[in-house]
Amino acid sequence: MEPKPRGIPEIQILPVHREPLHTEKSVSEPSDLRELRVEEFLQARSLAPRTQNAYRQDLQQFLSWHDRSWAKTTPRQIAQFKAHLMRRELETDQRVLSDATVRRVLGTVKNFFGWMTRSRYLTVDPTLEVALPKLVEPEAQNLSDAEVEQIEQAILQGSLPERNLALMSVLMHGLRANEVSALNCENFDGRRLTIRAAKADSKGAVPLTQEASQRVEAYLSWRRGQGDEVQSLSPLFVSHSRRNAGQRLSYEGIHKVVDAIAQKTGIQFHAHRCRHTFATNLVLKGMNPYHVMTLTRHRSVQSFRRYTKAADQAAAEAAFYETTGPSAQECGETAGLKGSSLNLNNR
Repeated sequence: MEPKPRGIPEIQILPVHREPLHTEKSVSEPSDLRELRVEEFLQARSLAPRTQNAYRQDLQQFLSWHDRSWAKTTPRQIAQFKAHLMRRELETDQRVLSDATVRRVLGTVKNFFGWMTRSRYLTVDPTLEVALPKLVEPEAQNLSDAEVEQIEQAILQGSLPERNLALMSVLMHGLRANEVSALNCENFDGRRLTIRAAKADSKGAVPLTQEASQRVEAYLSWRRGQGDEVQSLSPLFVSHSRRNAGQRLSYEGIHKVVDAIAQKTGIQFHAHRCRHTFATNLVLKGMNPYHVMTLTRHRSVQSFRRYTKAADQAAAEAAFYETTGPSAQECGETAGLKGSSLNLNNR
């Protein structure tokens, strides 16, 4: 008997399970390297805590506006960020940020990208072709003698006159508020103040007038009379509020004192105007600007220039009247130098 032919089996589709060629492994990488680069940038620089916070806030503005990695940032985006900073309110058409603020923020971004390029994280700095906004040369915001007298009278009539009069006298010698806050009693030798903690490491010594020295001595004597143990490492200026009595008068505390005096007198001034007054008055009195810079511990001639402008103007006018003769000076004083009636050749 012949065997029966076998039938062709039905085709069946079987699922095929392929193993991946490469098994992915979990790699612990940070989700955002941008923040880490910012912190690395800040650590690489020698910055005071307040300056470091200001840099961080400036860079955070860029991080909030721009979500790409640092390496993918283009010059066009830097220019667009500049335009964003210089935007105006739709309703009022007023600038959201001043030129000075835009310059500061954009300057921080440029410094950061410059560091990124030098550190070989980037091959090209995208900020090189974007210019900072130009600023009008600032004027010195010095207080007049009448305003200083009014401020001192308000202090004498207010609370804590011993401390606040000494505090204002020290501020009027060109010290920054944070420098005054950091002073200890050992930094006052009866004639001068030694600044050991200062902006941009601008340490130095500032001589005090006899009147200012006496006011500081009177304040320290008053503290001793209140039972305060004034030691060499004790803060030179302390808070006398219920909450912070005996503690160092902070940077914010100094500004609160000044703000209260400004409100009482109606004079719009802040602690830094005292520094302006100190520098301007010394230059106007004929002191060598280089020596004034030494006392104020300015490093930039350009930033110090604002204090010499008033003296330059006064010297220029004096030279003008010396050249044109006393009659021209009298005419100018009476007529206010109006119009073109002054004959420069009339002696």
